[in-house]
Amino acid sequence: MLTSIKARIITFYMAVLFVTLSALGVFLYFSLSKIVYDSIDSSLLSKAKALATLVSMDAGDETEFRFSDEVMWEYNSPKAKSFFQIRRFNGSVIEKSASLGGAELPFRAGENRTRFETVRLKGMPARLVNFHVPIGYEQNNRKTGTPAGSKDHGLIIQCAEDIQYQANLLKRYMIVLSLSILSIMIISASGGFLIAKRALAPIKDISETIGRISASNLSERIDAEDIPEELRVMASSFDRTFERLERSFNRQKQFTADASHELRTPLSVILSQSEIILRKDRTGTEYRNTLTAIREAAKMMTAIVQKLLTIARLSADKVELKFETINPGEIIRKSVKLLTPLAEQKGISINISADEQRRTTGDRAALLELFVNLLDNAIKYNVPQGRIDISVKKEADFVVTEIRDTGIGIPESDLGKVFDRFYRVDKSRAKESGGAGLGLSICNEIARLHGGRVEIKSKAGEGTTVSVYLKVE
Repeated sequence: MLTSIKARIITFYMAVLFVTLSALGVFLYFSLSKIVYDSIDSSLLSKAKALATLVSMDAGDETEFRFSDEVMWEYNSPKAKSFFQIRRFNGSVIEKSASLGGAELPFRAGENRTRFETVRLKGMPARLVNFHVPIGYEQNNRKTGTPAGSKDHGLIIQCAEDIQYQANLLKRYMIVLSLSILSIMIISASGGFLIAKRALAPIKDISETIGRISASNLSERIDAEDIPEELRVMASSFDRTFERLERSFNRQKQFTADASHELRTPLSVILSQSEIILRKDRTGTEYRNTLTAIREAAKMMTAIVQKLLTIARLSADKVELKFETINPGEIIRKSVKLLTPLAEQKGISINISADEQRRTTGDRAALLELFVNLLDNAIKYNVPQGRIDISVKKEADFVVTEIRDTGIGIPESDLGKVFDRFYRVDKSRAKESGGAGLGLSICNEIARLHGGRVEIKSKAGEGTTVSVYLKVE
């Protein structure tokens, strides 16, 4: 069984070519044979008819031959290549040419029709015609031009001709034709092999390139410039796949590094406080202060771990969401109510403009977490005495919730990274506010699971607008 694509292509190509050339060769050979034999048969039939006009036979089976030297010269020599033999219908020979010598032309008794066949004569191939002449053929043929007479009595004129030359010609033609087909097959096989090898070379290059790509070398790409157009789609698909893998690996590495970095601080606090307090006996107040610091560090670690688990669960689509019809305005007002004390501490006013008719489908708890995270960011990174405007409207097939603040804004160079895990625009401010850079990642995953998305527009020093797109019910 052929497992190589190259072998399959060449085999199929050669099989089709062989069948086509063989069919053409057979057609040409039999066409030439027919032309040759038709020419010989026509000549033999003419000779038989000419002899028939020189033979007469009456009802008493008396036969008269009127052969002249001019007619018989081609039959008289024993080495002549033309032969004739005259038989009665019963098969008895009454005359034959000198060129036959002691041989006789084959005969099938009982036949009464003109027939052509190839026979062996003196060890050589010969073409034979059996021409039936009824009684009165010669007289009727001279008077009316048509044969007539008894169908039971008459003569059979057999004319034959040595066709050794023609047989050799056809044999040579067959040899030349076979060698030509064989030569064409060999040349075509060689050409097909080279073409197939050249056509499949890009696949080998793609395979070698893919083989060189590993976890530590995901940046290498397939060079599609010299690849045939039919394979560019495949090469581009591989490149896009490796690009996604590279981004995923880079995010994973960055995530691991950032998680280690974020957890290192509270762990360092716990270890350092523990070591210091254990060096000597301390007062009750000192023990209390140390335990308070350790508790705060543990709380920070717990918050980070919980958010990491939430992101992992959302990213793996393993979270079970309970979808129901929801009024986005209701979720917004509940989120504002939860965060009002934090907003009042900074003197921030929150204005809501929601279309109560708009409905979406989603998980109530997940959407509440999404809007609480976004409002929490709008408050944390807002200026004192700032403002937050919230609106709910419909755009195409989405319910769009916009949260616009008057805060510090986000530089344009950082907008494409805000959804990355542990990414913080201003790390010093994030430390002060207690953020770990995971809130927007969680929001983005929640929106994705609801068939929506989160978009952010911002300018440094001018505030930020966050738009949440959720599908209309």
